[in-house]
Amino acid sequence: MGGDLWYTYYMAKKRTDRKIPYGVSDFRRIRREGYYYVDKTEYLAQMEARDSFIFFVRPRRFGKSLFISMMESYYDLNQKKDFKKLFGDLWIGKHPTENANRFMTLKLDFSKVGGTGRELQESFERHVASMLDEFLFRYSSHYDDAFKAAFPGKTAEEKIAAVTARSKTIGIPLYLIIDEYDNFTNQMIRASGVTDYREITHGAGFYRNWFKKFKGEFDRIFMTGVSPVTLDDLTSGFNIASNLSLDAYCNATLGFSTEETVKMFSDFKGTGRFTRGDPVAIVESIKPWYDGYCFAERKVGKECVFNSDMTLYYLKSLVETGEPPKNMVDANIKTDYDKLKTISDLQRTVFKMEPLEALPMTEQTVAKGGIQFPLVESFPAEAIVKPENFRSLFFYYGLLSMAGRKMGATVFAVPNACVEKQIYSYLRDRYFPPSKSFLDWDAAAQSFAYEGKWREFFDLVAKNFAETTPIRGGIDGEVRMQGYFQCEMGHLPQFITCPELEMSHGNCDFFLFPERHYYGDVPHSYIVEFKYLKKGAKKAELEAQRKEGIAQLKNYAKDKKIPALAKGTTLHLILVQYRGPKMCTCELVGEKSCK
Repeated sequence: MGGDLWYTYYMAKKRTDRKIPYGVSDFRRIRREGYYYVDKTEYLAQMEARDSFIFFVRPRRFGKSLFISMMESYYDLNQKKDFKKLFGDLWIGKHPTENANRFMTLKLDFSKVGGTGRELQESFERHVASMLDEFLFRYSSHYDDAFKAAFPGKTAEEKIAAVTARSKTIGIPLYLIIDEYDNFTNQMIRASGVTDYREITHGAGFYRNWFKKFKGEFDRIFMTGVSPVTLDDLTSGFNIASNLSLDAYCNATLGFSTEETVKMFSDFKGTGRFTRGDPVAIVESIKPWYDGYCFAERKVGKECVFNSDMTLYYLKSLVETGEPPKNMVDANIKTDYDKLKTISDLQRTVFKMEPLEALPMTEQTVAKGGIQFPLVESFPAEAIVKPENFRSLFFYYGLLSMAGRKMGATVFAVPNACVEKQIYSYLRDRYFPPSKSFLDWDAAAQSFAYEGKWREFFDLVAKNFAETTPIRGGIDGEVRMQGYFQCEMGHLPQFITCPELEMSHGNCDFFLFPERHYYGDVPHSYIVEFKYLKKGAKKAELEAQRKEGIAQLKNYAKDKKIPALAKGTTLHLILVQYRGPKMCTCELVGEKSCK
């Protein structure tokens, strides 16, 4: 076979054999079995340059496990012989640091620890002892027979003391990696309250005492989790130097940048059934669903990242079927939906608050498109009830992202449609009893999308709202009503619902345009202006507000964004007014062909 022909054959086969690493978090397996890898190794050098002891927090399903697995392979002295195979073509392989394959690594995964009280302590110590047994097995060549013979009979505390002491004797440094450091403390305070939490983190609490043992015994430590809960408690006795969670240099450490996503889709174009479509255009089309995460103030408006798991989920469908997934929201993110319930449960069970107390902030965020509050970098779990801490959890759990700045403060917004759908489901669960049927709503939604029957849909929204918990007056009533309104529209599977979309003449309340991946045949789109007045408002007030809404809608229809977003549809301009809990106006202000 000629050289050029052989090379063409080789490259075609290489592309065909490439695998999508959806759900795969083992770095060695990814590199050995031909899985695609988005190179994040440059961040190792950046972290090394910052400090020896690092905290790094990110939401779930963002690639933390794979990053940790990559770290283990890079720093583990046992994997030195495989360095070229694993890292040779990656950034760190071409720019290795002096710490490459220099350590004996110990990984602790606290997601495997559970229980409360004494049971929790025993579970924790069993896990530590088990991981130290595995550690000794991996590095047995560095320990003599007498050391290994005495090891099984020791307690977890004695084992870690023996391992760290011998490390100093033989001159081999230790690297400690802790995954989900906050997991079992979060679980415990949900189940048992703050008292048990204080026992493990304060005074003679075993958790804090263990972190004191780690201090000074490990040359480097990397800790990761979902939230900064417990960070204050631990750092006071641990002297962790750097929390890089909000660092601008680490904004894209996890997740995929737009450039990385485009390159990945381009590299997979032509494999499997992925034979049609421009990768750049495809990535642009999925941005509203999976992009929008920003974790550093200095990167606001400059750099956002895609959720890696959701992006791979979409790509997997393209390669296997040639089509986008039927449901843009992966069913496997059910655990992400539970984050909202977790926050609500924390307030209700631990702090004795009403079940719906968490809703006003959630509703305000989705209805207004954003919210401002001071972001807290770390706090003890017992202080979670403080408004600034409670709100910060929405950001750390990935339910909000840094989206802009206003009057010198950061604006936080829901990052994408994927998260919005989870929030809408949560709100609906809170508004309605589980026994309620939505068959009539589904039929109305179908007619709203395909037949343009907008009045019937909004009449049903008003009827459904009458069955929910009564709203209070004033601004709270407006926020709850608007949040409910957004929840109903956000449940429409045929549309992308954009609240407070910025236009040249202001921010429209709601813009609904077709979700084109699966509902590309929807012939209608909507701009909806929502107006609210208190129950006792007079007719003159309603009329003045109505005229204002009509003028706003007509101005929004002139915006340059409209032709692209509403392409192929008839755009309807709808004004909806509520006086207290009742809808008093629902009218068509105008229509515009965007075909």
